[in-house]
Amino acid sequence: MPIMRSYSADDREACLGIFDSNVPSGYFAAHEQIEFKSFLDHLPGPYFVVEEDDEIVACGGFAAHRSEAGVAVLCWGMVTRKRHKSGLGRFLLMERLRRLSNDASVRVAVVNTSQHSSGFFTKMGFETHRVVKDGFCPGIDLHEMRVPLPTRPA
Repeated sequence: MPIMRSYSADDREACLGIFDSNVPSGYFAAHEQIEFKSFLDHLPGPYFVVEEDDEIVACGGFAAHRSEAGVAVLCWGMVTRKRHKSGLGRFLLMERLRRLSNDASVRVAVVNTSQHSSGFFTKMGFETHRVVKDGFCPGIDLHEMRVPLPTRPA
């Protein structure tokens, strides 16, 4: 059974390994690793790792949207390539959404993903709000997708 815990600096190499396992698959472009390293060194919000059988197999987090109040952005969510389609991506996503739902100030979650992952997010209730052809790099389009979070009683 997977467990999700907070990221620590000791997890950096494992997370970079997960990133590398998804290049050049269309999920990430190699040049994005520089941005991911900087992200890990200067986290803008909570970031998590998923462990299963004593191995870090997924990572992802969230942060407040830079310009939209009440909106959180899902950041750098990924599963090691050899574990795709194992349910870990769903687990990681649902755990992050559950944690966001506990914050009454957050009403919507946003993810910027590619055409290779947009179907997964559609199945999970997200709707596409815009598509930017080659938005990440040539051949990898940016899909901005949103999902409302459950309302909480006042």
